[in-house]
Amino acid sequence: MPQGLCLLLFSCANDPGGSDLPGQFFPVCTVFSTSDPEVQLTTSQREALILTGMTRCAQPFGVLLAADGRMPKEYLDLAVRVLAELLDQDMDGVPDDSAVWAAVCRPDVAWLAMPVDEDDWESRQSPVLARALGYEIIIPSWWMIGDEEPDQDRIKAVVVEEIVHFLTQFGYSDVYPSEFGVEDWTSVLACETQRAQCVFWQHPENDCPDSPAEIPGDCSEPNCDITEFYQQVLVLCAGMEPGWRGIGFPETREELEALLSPEFLRVMRDPAFHQLQDPLRFSYPVR
Repeated sequence: MPQGLCLLLFSCANDPGGSDLPGQFFPVCTVFSTSDPEVQLTTSQREALILTGMTRCAQPFGVLLAADGRMPKEYLDLAVRVLAELLDQDMDGVPDDSAVWAAVCRPDVAWLAMPVDEDDWESRQSPVLARALGYEIIIPSWWMIGDEEPDQDRIKAVVVEEIVHFLTQFGYSDVYPSEFGVEDWTSVLACETQRAQCVFWQHPENDCPDSPAEIPGDCSEPNCDITEFYQQVLVLCAGMEPGWRGIGFPETREELEALLSPEFLRVMRDPAFHQLQDPLRFSYPVR
């Protein structure tokens, strides 16, 4: 095995429920062809990805991220870099939270996809992939770029947002349901979302009194509304700029922190939960 591969070599695929970390993870993540046997997938998973044109994969710390072959490599590299850093914020080559790591390196439960054609994704790729893999969080080119000239800040913001959604919903919510649960309205995070509702937070798909939804859709379920709220809170409190703001959401970190409850801030700042406290460096080595 070549050095520098953050792969399922570390028992994640063979024992997805286990939380024992090895003594050392190599710090460099590598992008592979999906057909490469180094990529740890079941036969049906690999075949589905290849059949649908998701021909490039990376597995930083065993977490599956697969991209359409038409996705620019620099965007895939960026996503790998962000995912690795969010899992290993001190960049010592080992995930910061072994339980969260174990929860998110299960592609049969959830994984990250990078499609490039919305019609193709909805009509062909996603239905095929859903039969072989778990729930996909997508980082699509039409959100990153759209029909405009590429904007690097926008691209970074979209990548960060979707990976934070993924880690919150399938990692922290699963491991710390009392603090970060998103499946109902009982966790500390859920209660904070409700406290902010129609005061300094409104998802544009949801209605508030005297403030109707601005776009079609429905993000009123907890696993949507909470994850959208928390991504903006986490990013702004870490000193970064969210890609978009909910209706009424504060413009500055200082304004936001003044509105958040002391209980919620204590949880978010507790080092036991490994929440992002500082801006991402975007410098995790990828090759």
